[in-house]
Amino acid sequence: MAVGPALTALGAVVEAADYASAAEALAAVDASESEVALRLSAIGERVAPTRRFVTSVLRDHEAQRAARERLRRRLGLPRAGAPGPEVSDPLDLRALRSAQERLVHAHAEGLPALGDRTAVETMARHLVELSRHLTVIDLWIEAEEARG
Repeated sequence: MAVGPALTALGAVVEAADYASAAEALAAVDASESEVALRLSAIGERVAPTRRFVTSVLRDHEAQRAARERLRRRLGLPRAGAPGPEVSDPLDLRALRSAQERLVHAHAEGLPALGDRTAVETMARHLVELSRHLTVIDLWIEAEEARG
């Protein structure tokens, strides 16, 4: 994976991934999704009021994983690898937000590498769902900060 040109937005340097293949793009999505799932699962196990949201997001992940496996078969790619390693401080909401943002970016940055209209349409739909999740996580963080 090459890193594309750096952009400066509001003083922050942002780099975009330039995936060389559909397999590489899908692997990046899998890795990011694994981290989000680990963090959400840990939070859901310990914070009862979050369980409904966590369950909903994890259900979306399951459906998206199944769709990615269908895309892999369509594109003649090998099945997804094993989930990523454990994460440090799995209850940290800001780390969850960062992981979710990486997942959204992996989807967006991976679209050009897919080379298949159906794959692009599928992953773009996932991108919309994941962006919705990111918005809810942002609102969750704001509510926690307001609570003090």
